[in-house]
Amino acid sequence: MKSVISIILILILINTILLIEEKQTIPGIFYEIGIGKNTTKVKMILSTSTTNNTLFSNSNRKYAVEIQEKRNKTFLIDTMLINEIPILDFKFDLEIDPTDFNYESIQGELGFGINLDGKNQLMELLYKDKIIFQKEIIIGSELILDTYLVEEKYYFGNLTDREDLDPKYHQAWVTELSHILTGTSKQELMWNNTEEINGRAVLDSSSKYMFLPENYIDLILDIWNLNLTKCPVIEDEEKEIKYIKCTKIPKYYFDNIKPIYFIIDGYAFLLTTKELFENIGNGNYESLLRFRKENHNLWTFGSPFFKKYKIWMKYDKKLIGFNGKNIIDFHKEYKIWRKENELILNKESNDKKIVYIGAIMGSMILLTILYCLIKSLKTENSRNSSKFIEEPPFH
Repeated sequence: MKSVISIILILILINTILLIEEKQTIPGIFYEIGIGKNTTKVKMILSTSTTNNTLFSNSNRKYAVEIQEKRNKTFLIDTMLINEIPILDFKFDLEIDPTDFNYESIQGELGFGINLDGKNQLMELLYKDKIIFQKEIIIGSELILDTYLVEEKYYFGNLTDREDLDPKYHQAWVTELSHILTGTSKQELMWNNTEEINGRAVLDSSSKYMFLPENYIDLILDIWNLNLTKCPVIEDEEKEIKYIKCTKIPKYYFDNIKPIYFIIDGYAFLLTTKELFENIGNGNYESLLRFRKENHNLWTFGSPFFKKYKIWMKYDKKLIGFNGKNIIDFHKEYKIWRKENELILNKESNDKKIVYIGAIMGSMILLTILYCLIKSLKTENSRNSSKFIEEPPFH
């Protein structure tokens, strides 16, 4: 009997550990969504990096079956498309839970990404059924569908190129990340103190973490100036990521560590050290900045960014707007930097063209010289050979 109880307790413990691990690895922002005539509420992940719309029937199987019979559609066993559900019965609950969600409580995913042609199927359906009047949505510390009523100031930037990235980013909102900045005083928070990144940022509301290329670890460590004995860099070989873990430190440890401003399309957005570390209990903290290998200079902005700022996505215009506190406008300096970069790139491009043209011209001249030499030799050989031809006898 005791052995049976022990086995049960061990199984419960293992299950609990698995659930905790699941909760830590499944991240993001979610809302309660009302679906169907009876307005059944389900918790949905809102993802700005995909256009997929899925309802997980494994956690809401009965409702999925009812919809299946009612709609007379054939669905997969584990998932079904939200687009098969009557969109007119689709309703958002505007209350956001700021905590990271548990996978077991999530019933689906709504993809608010953008295709390369600037469209999103869900937004098209919502617009067609007059649930929204503009193909726009605001996601982040607040969810807003009626964007035409917004009076707050937003800073807008452009969607940048994605075609050269991995296909998994082709539906994501990607913008330019030009610099980062650190400091608290006016003297420190100047454009000439910025660190050039010249990369791109993926805005992914379904990611718990901020992912950075691993070659920026030293830069972040220099900015934070952490005690590496208490806060070493941990390498997770299985997930192929690195992160910073601080052990047995007091809550006020991060108070005097300088924050980081991320400059996106000319606007600087503040994230404090406290906002970039997660308290995992017993005086232990893990950084929400995760470092991994990237083929491109690509940074992923996840939950820490979305919990602090509101992001306005305009599909038809391919524009991204930002609203929140502690935004610094560097747009004038950014434009000058971009022009200077374009001039440098144009000069490099022109220099390459000159080299290519010079190489082609040199090759053509060389070929011409060779042709003339060969022709000259052939003519000389022809003359020499004619001297040895005997003249026919004279009759």
